[in-house]
Amino acid sequence: MTSKSVLGLFIAVAIVTTAAYIYISEKDMPEQQTNTESPTANSKPGSRLNIIKKSETNSIDVFQADIFDYTNVKNTAEKKQVFFDTLRPIIISQNQLIEDQRQQIISAKDNKANHPWLQAVADKYNVDWNNEKPDWDQLLHHIDTIPQELVMAQAANESAWGKSRFAQKGNNLFGQWCFRKGCGIVPGQRNNGANHEVRKFASINDSVASYMHNLNTSRAYKDLRKLRASLRAAKDNVDGHTLAKGLKKYSSRGVEYVKEIQSMIRTNKSLMLGSNKV
Repeated sequence: MTSKSVLGLFIAVAIVTTAAYIYISEKDMPEQQTNTESPTANSKPGSRLNIIKKSETNSIDVFQADIFDYTNVKNTAEKKQVFFDTLRPIIISQNQLIEDQRQQIISAKDNKANHPWLQAVADKYNVDWNNEKPDWDQLLHHIDTIPQELVMAQAANESAWGKSRFAQKGNNLFGQWCFRKGCGIVPGQRNNGANHEVRKFASINDSVASYMHNLNTSRAYKDLRKLRASLRAAKDNVDGHTLAKGLKKYSSRGVEYVKEIQSMIRTNKSLMLGSNKV
């Protein structure tokens, strides 16, 4: 065998070996973990740099409840601002998803187009749907946005500004329950015979999305949805202070709970809307 033949054979073997290595390496490589990023070296507790991952559905950041660390916060107003500033883009993003779907339904209604996907949407929102006699208004009563200040007030109230055990250990900002064993955190003061747990979420983003869906679907909040629909029909502003009247069944405290949520909105509205920076 000539020296050129030997060299050619060596090169061929090297190419095949390299290709095989690349194939095996890519095949055996674990999927990228997108939810394990550590905060940057320069981030401080409570800083918006304390990001866990990017949302799979849009470009907003996805957070864990440990972002509500107020160690370096100077005063109550700054603490509130950290809380509201963290939630604001999450709420806006989730409301935009709801609004986009709502506009698709309005377009279908205007064009009398009973698309197949409408049945799936109706099922998701617990709305009875008849393809022959579609109840567009009923569907639209369920698929509507939740005022930003109402979400923030309830989140702050139910989670002790993100510091409750259920928030820190389960990313649950709204005290939502679940009823399958192991689905969440067992409350310390659960009555004998009760089987509910406080639901765990993968992120506070998921908690916000679930809370909004709860208000839009549960029979307990039909008064809130009726009130919202009447405001829309009258072309009035759909504000959190007014819609809070529909939350009497959110807490055993009833009307007193509603008053407390409304008071939180009145006291903190400028910080909630981002119009007043500390």
